[in-house]
Amino acid sequence: MATTPQPSHPVPAGEDPASAVSPASSVIVETIPPARIGTRLVHPVLRTTLQQFLRAGAWVADLGPRPANLIFRVTRLSEQPARVMGTPRGTRRETLRFEHFEAEWLWSAPVPDPRVDRDAAILYLHGGAFIAGGLHSYRRHTARLAALSELPVLTVDYRQLPDAHPNESLADALTAYRHLLDEGFPPEKIIVAGDSAGGGLALRLALTLRERELPLPVALSVTSPWADFDSTARLAHPNSRDDAVLPALGPDMVVRRGIAVDGELDPAWSVVNHDFTGLPPIFLQVGSREMLLTDALAVARRAEAAGVSLRLQIRPSAPHTLIHLGADLLADGRDAARDAAEFHRAMIDPGRLGRSAA
Repeated sequence: MATTPQPSHPVPAGEDPASAVSPASSVIVETIPPARIGTRLVHPVLRTTLQQFLRAGAWVADLGPRPANLIFRVTRLSEQPARVMGTPRGTRRETLRFEHFEAEWLWSAPVPDPRVDRDAAILYLHGGAFIAGGLHSYRRHTARLAALSELPVLTVDYRQLPDAHPNESLADALTAYRHLLDEGFPPEKIIVAGDSAGGGLALRLALTLRERELPLPVALSVTSPWADFDSTARLAHPNSRDDAVLPALGPDMVVRRGIAVDGELDPAWSVVNHDFTGLPPIFLQVGSREMLLTDALAVARRAEAAGVSLRLQIRPSAPHTLIHLGADLLADGRDAARDAAEFHRAMIDPGRLGRSAA
């Protein structure tokens, strides 16, 4: 799929991202072709099914601490049925066990065994609002990412609510990254990637590495990052009523019932409140109608202010999380996955830019 890069300032909702061109900007907004019929049709399906289920869960969880704890635990149980999906054919898998969490390597030929050949890798942080998602539900996605990128992927099953705060999720991500360094993977050959909550966590990991003066990865690749725990901007945006997956008050409920401590939310937990100076190049994909578009644009503004290179794809009508996770069913999802993989290959080896993935 061809995209047309244009230097541009991130723009407010409702405006054409290509309309505010600034040649000096470090942010590139890419023009994406209109969504195919499958992507457009999936919106009403998701709004009348998955979103209604999530809306009901958010309503129950917001009744108090105990209902919230129950809903968070029930939501995490949804990971277990995903075991039946297994590992895609041709994909090799190896589980790693750390003190507080598990992770797994996924790779496929011709990529060499990352336990032996420690050349390059993607560290992946899954989404799920810190209450869902894991190795099983993300295995098809991360296996596809590994195959298309021609790189091994280490997926981190970081601790989540209600047993662990996102600060502890960050600690697990940091442990996994340091493991790669300790194993001999050069930082200039590591990409940190993630979606939704994991996308925000990937950005926060990079900020933490910078603050601790640890080696930064060569690039960040994030999809629909949950980058701001303050819901004010999201709830004021028209997409809060147009998102096909997330109920308007869903993320806010998770913040109030799980992330806030004694009713207080530390602004430092949100990556959009940080200076991005010194961060590596960022590739960011987000749907035009999803609620987290506001977070994505805030990230782009931070990158622009700091002079950090960022490629922004606002994919028409792509529902939250289905930009990549829906690639099995949606051609637009496959296009998005290929674009991300091309970025990954180019960051690891610039000479491979434009090379077709297997």
